[in-house]
Amino acid sequence: MLSSPFGEEVELVWTIERFPFNSCIIDMMLMNPKHNVWCHRNCGEARLHLTNGEKTTKIIRIITNHQLIIKNKKSMKTIVSDDLKVRLNFASINGSVIATDILEQLRQNKDVTEIIRGTSNYFSTKRVKSSAGEYVKMKVVFTACTKDLNNKNFPDRQNPKAPWFAENRTNLEPSTFVGCFKELSDYSSEDMEYFANAICVSSKVEIKICDKMNDFVDAYIGDNYIPFAQYSDNGTLHSSCMRYANLAYRLGDFYSNFAGASILVARDSENNVLGRAIVWKKATGIFDGVTKQVSVLDRVYYSHSFVMKLILQYAQGNGINLRKTINDYSHKMQFTVLNPIEGVDMKVGDKIEHNLNICVPATKWHKKGTPYLDTFCYVNITRDGKVQLSNQSTERCVATCQQTSGIASQCRYICPSCGSTHTGGEDLCSTCRKKLITKTIFGDMLQGNIKSYNDEKYPASFFEKGRPSAHLELNLQIAKLFIAD
Repeated sequence: MLSSPFGEEVELVWTIERFPFNSCIIDMMLMNPKHNVWCHRNCGEARLHLTNGEKTTKIIRIITNHQLIIKNKKSMKTIVSDDLKVRLNFASINGSVIATDILEQLRQNKDVTEIIRGTSNYFSTKRVKSSAGEYVKMKVVFTACTKDLNNKNFPDRQNPKAPWFAENRTNLEPSTFVGCFKELSDYSSEDMEYFANAICVSSKVEIKICDKMNDFVDAYIGDNYIPFAQYSDNGTLHSSCMRYANLAYRLGDFYSNFAGASILVARDSENNVLGRAIVWKKATGIFDGVTKQVSVLDRVYYSHSFVMKLILQYAQGNGINLRKTINDYSHKMQFTVLNPIEGVDMKVGDKIEHNLNICVPATKWHKKGTPYLDTFCYVNITRDGKVQLSNQSTERCVATCQQTSGIASQCRYICPSCGSTHTGGEDLCSTCRKKLITKTIFGDMLQGNIKSYNDEKYPASFFEKGRPSAHLELNLQIAKLFIAD
């Protein structure tokens, strides 16, 4: 109970009621240790405004004995559509701190005037789409309006025939929507971008690491991608040159049977692919004079930028040592430390520039062709005849794997007789050619015996115990990189 200037007590009553007001204009001031209180006549009603940081309106009436009864205006909660609730929930699950904070604000169940700036009390979403050829770009914008509480059809979600109140519905960009909430703090541009993209995916995103041939194929084929990408031009998944079925089957064979790689795949609840990245578990490099084995996360392809961040977090949480510092195909030697390499003086977040190699067993190869490789695209032959995928070309580089057609570009030849690498324009090096080929009046003639192998004829000296020699086998295996069909 409060005292009024008339000496009467003021009773606080916390229910809704509107009263006609025909008495004289009230001009009084009630003082309270917690509130500055005043009231005035407005449209046949008396409204009492309590000031305590924010303004709250109370409905009042005066009865015959001048007792002032204060009654609350109907408490109006912040209402969000079912679609917005779902999107906020999944954005929070998928790591958006802004979505988490907004949900916390809504759970407080306060009056809308305590949470929202302005007069809006109903928020929903609207999808904006744009064609990008083979796929659709989509973003979510927010809508805000002031609902009429007295309308019998309110709110919309309980009656599909209810008025839409289009005359006061406003479209809001994500940053504007977030700014409607009074108690939310300022967020970084990175957090805001994360929220704007995460709100577009109404599903939990799950990430798994796989290593079977079919896992690579499924992750690359474009038909398995989520049917929309983020509205900006930053998404890389849907524009991947390896998304076509004929190339995807080829690369699955390559990664699984040749390179020994794994793949991180991000999927939604409908098993659509939202992101992928090759993982090289057994790359080697020389650190402080010592050869160390490291794991590397290659370029991340993603439909939405927040998916890339989820993949990076997953990789770090699963002990992968390095990731590409710049997520593209040209910066092949720049890496950022996700987890320190044992015995090497480095810490998480350090940026390094390093030559790394992946040893490939020449006896375990694939059928034909090669995918486009963003980082380890050079096929080098070591002095002892081993095959390496590397992020740096050497003087014994025989191929580069950066063609979108699914084959490698030849740099040098491997002599099937001695195993040397050269640029002579044909397989046999000049030295071995002189030993094996004799010029006659009828042209060049092969010296020695001939052996048939896989319906082709070779010098018998290229075989040992009926099997191709190591040099011939290496030559035949490298040749498969350049076969298109």
